[in-house]
Amino acid sequence: MLNKIKNPHSFFLFLTYIIIIIAVLSTFRDIGIHIEEKFHRMNGLYWLNYVSQIFSFEKINSLTEIKMNEVNDYTLSSVAYYNKYGVIFDLPLAFIEVLFNIKKIENVYYLKHLLSFLIFLLSSFFFYKILIQRFNNFFLSLSGTILFITTPRIFGDSFFYKDILFLSFFNIALYFFLKISKNLDLKNIFFFSIFSAITFNLRIFGIFLPITFFLFLIIKSFYNKNIVNYLKYYSFYLFTLICLIIFFSPYLWSNPFVNFLDIFYSLKRDLIDSNIKILFNNEFVNNRNVPDTYLLTWFFISTPIITVTLFFLGYFFYAKRLIKRFICIEKKQIYNDLWRGENEQKDFIIFFILTSFYLSLLVLNSPFYNGWRLVYFLNIFVIYFAVYQINNLLILYKNNDLKKKLISFFLIASIVHNVVSLVAYHPYQSYYFTELISNNKKNGFEGDYHGISGKHFFLKLSSDNKDKKIKVAIASHTPLHRSLEAINSNLRKNFQVVGQEYKNADFIYKNNISEVNSNLNKKYNIPINFVKIYELNINGFTIYEIFKHIK
Repeated sequence: MLNKIKNPHSFFLFLTYIIIIIAVLSTFRDIGIHIEEKFHRMNGLYWLNYVSQIFSFEKINSLTEIKMNEVNDYTLSSVAYYNKYGVIFDLPLAFIEVLFNIKKIENVYYLKHLLSFLIFLLSSFFFYKILIQRFNNFFLSLSGTILFITTPRIFGDSFFYKDILFLSFFNIALYFFLKISKNLDLKNIFFFSIFSAITFNLRIFGIFLPITFFLFLIIKSFYNKNIVNYLKYYSFYLFTLICLIIFFSPYLWSNPFVNFLDIFYSLKRDLIDSNIKILFNNEFVNNRNVPDTYLLTWFFISTPIITVTLFFLGYFFYAKRLIKRFICIEKKQIYNDLWRGENEQKDFIIFFILTSFYLSLLVLNSPFYNGWRLVYFLNIFVIYFAVYQINNLLILYKNNDLKKKLISFFLIASIVHNVVSLVAYHPYQSYYFTELISNNKKNGFEGDYHGISGKHFFLKLSSDNKDKKIKVAIASHTPLHRSLEAINSNLRKNFQVVGQEYKNADFIYKNNISEVNSNLNKKYNIPINFVKIYELNINGFTIYEIFKHIK
């Protein structure tokens, strides 16, 4: 295969991906399973059962019924009630589980982890294509792609589908959007509509793509007076998009219009129901009324400082240029003044989506929890503007070899920092904090929301207490018993999770997650007859603690 790769750029790109895949294949099973994976497994089986009933696939129907009974537990939300979640990943994985009769539950989850990461990795190739087509610089584009992949929190979450799955498909949709911005083409519009529909299936945020596409065509029409033709293309896109949204969501099949409106209604209902306290900067705040600085604060403290610096420099440089253009705009040259050429047109689209989305979040006072993971897809724009700034500097110092080398060294240093952080935090890259925040500050924010440390906890207790029956209590808002499914069944049977019945427990598990103000509500206080025997701490951040009963 290597003999076929004659272009050295292609070879280095290929080699980069091979190295990443080998590294992931050798380590991905170190990661625990997160608390929502059981729901998503049930979600996939529920809708596979529904589809099998419609098409009279009796064997699949009976198998899914059996598996659904096995999945259920008392803490799991009802899929029949919360049935508006996207199935674009859950349903096909449920079909694979049934088709290949995967019996070991841990293999079901780790298959999902691997496929989720591979989709993310595939999307990074489209990100590379976005960069190479914009900057026409292989070193810059490859470096930006590696930064995209190795951003610690993004890499860590890439195994847990959901948030990063949305990022992945949004990124692919954006690639086709940028292609049709250059040349309206029915084939690319069709691909754009496919991935737009997938993003909408995963997150309602996907609605920004058709809105932005419409506004973009309106702006272009001011220049060439071709609005009728543009509306024809947009009508094709919108019609295809609506058909695909319905196709990808079995919930819409029975009554598309009413059920589509119900998705928005249920979203509002779920937001009202999710009224919890979250730890933010050493204070417990209501997730429905977070400070305006919430997202920016989380972005600053959980993103490598070099990336943050480059992003803001690039973003504000472009914003300044756009404002100057807008002030000096001429009536008959709107299109030509907002962007001059295809590259600036792409910059405008990236800037517009990022800015309008962030302002919408502020205006709507959107509820958040567990950092900025719900909007991790914004990392696409963060890395884009970081690369944009590096490109600006290379152009500025194009005649100064020393400064060009320093800029390249700076970029390589940021990649090395990311890779070192991935190794240092493994397998908890999802909980990365920048080195500029103190250890005390780190522990003043939510930590192991996903509960992925549960696997490490059970394996450690099993190793320290060979073949003993162990009762475990939980001093946090984490359904710990779900983490048992990440370990071998032979070890699983040695544990009994007793919830908050501390008096019946041999050990207590505690991470930094609480749905109440634990300064006022003492439900998660450790009893005095328990002593801390272990703490998993990475770079000053406490992942979880173990307390042992003193008899």
